[in-house]
Amino acid sequence: MQHGQLTLFAKRQRKVRPAPEFNLHVLIANILRRWGSKGWDWTHLPFGEYRGDPERAKITGARLKRMGASSGWPDFMFFAPAIDDVTPGCVYFLELKRKGGKLTAEQAVRMHSLRMKGHRYAVADNFDDALAILKTWGAVRVSVSA
Repeated sequence: MQHGQLTLFAKRQRKVRPAPEFNLHVLIANILRRWGSKGWDWTHLPFGEYRGDPERAKITGARLKRMGASSGWPDFMFFAPAIDDVTPGCVYFLELKRKGGKLTAEQAVRMHSLRMKGHRYAVADNFDDALAILKTWGAVRVSVSA
C-alpha cells in the first residue's frame, strides 16, 4: 500500500477544526500588534485550547492545574501604563465568545471577582464590539477601523 492511501477498513481521519472563536482571537491579536497603544502590555491566555483525544485532554488539564492554572480566566489580559507617579495603570480583561456565546459559570465568578478588585472586564462575541472595547480602554489607537 502506498503512503496516503486508505484500505477499505481504515477510518478516515478528520482534521480537527479550531474553536469558532479562534479567528476572532487571531484578528484581535493582529490588531494589537499593529495598532496597540504605546506603553500597554498584553497577553493571551490559551488555557482552553484543544488538547487532542479525551485522555490527552485530562492529562494536559491536570498538568496545567498542577502548574497553577485555574478555570474561568478570560482570553486576554491588558496592563495599562501608569498615568503619572501617583496614579498607577489599570488591569483590563477581555473574554471573546463565539457569536451569541455566554460566559460559563466559572467565567462569571471570575469576572465578578476581578471587577470587585477594581479591574476592568468586558465580553465580546464579534470583532466590532471587541475593537470598540479596546478603543474605549485606550489599548488600541482610535483611528483603527474594521
